[in-house]
Amino acid sequence: MQIFSDNIIPLRDQIIQWKEDGNTIGFAPTMGNLHDGHLSLVRNLKKNGATKIIVSIFVNPRQFGPSEDFNQYPRTLKNDLELLEKEGVDLVFCPEMNLIYPSHISSEIIIDNPILMNDLCGLKRPGHFNGVLLVVNKLFNILQPDIAIFGQKDYQQFILIKNMVENLFMGVNLILSPIVRESNGLALSSRNSYLSPKNKKLASEIYASLLKIKDRLNKKNDDISQSIQLEVDRLNSIGFEVEYLELRTLINLEVCNEYRPMKNKYILLVASKLGNTRLIDNLIL
Repeated sequence: MQIFSDNIIPLRDQIIQWKEDGNTIGFAPTMGNLHDGHLSLVRNLKKNGATKIIVSIFVNPRQFGPSEDFNQYPRTLKNDLELLEKEGVDLVFCPEMNLIYPSHISSEIIIDNPILMNDLCGLKRPGHFNGVLLVVNKLFNILQPDIAIFGQKDYQQFILIKNMVENLFMGVNLILSPIVRESNGLALSSRNSYLSPKNKKLASEIYASLLKIKDRLNKKNDDISQSIQLEVDRLNSIGFEVEYLELRTLINLEVCNEYRPMKNKYILLVASKLGNTRLIDNLIL
């Protein structure tokens, strides 16, 4: 497994050589502190035809707000590299900060999508998605992957990246990888490490609420807003602070005022604080 951190030229030379040899380059961007959800991205890249796998590890400061956890975000590079080597990853790109954000460049090109960026998670995290698209665009330009994979848990992020790829005619095929969950249903996340043992057990109630709403909508034909409000109230009553819990269209996250059971047309999305930890989850209907 090759590791690059401070020089783009030999990195690009290696990727060019792989492509000349007929390989398909698969790419999984991460912020490190890897868990089985991240490792499933590597496995799914292989299943989707990638013959050379690149993983990036970079805690991107541009997607953290002033009061968020950039300094506290867990950094476990040594363990991450060991896990990736066991998965058969070919190359890890863990760039130094000055490589991605050179100090001599005083301006940045911002990719904007104001309607979607200021909705859902964007309401509580202004500027977050601008930072996500900025770094993903840089990584795509550096690595030139044929396939890039993203986890379903960050579905709003995936739709924004998909929109960017389509609008800028980027030659990369995007794959959405299913959520990997713990045995109690809690979606795997690096931030789960912030939870106390008690709250980690309680956090599974988020997924339970999504399943209850799905059941009501499919079996009882309940009113959307009523079904959702019941679960918002339930979660808030047991210790959560629900930011949003909404039904949207799967293709573009438009607001849904009615629901007609149809596979892969809708998605339930939720964000909530539990203690000091912000959790997100979703369920495709």
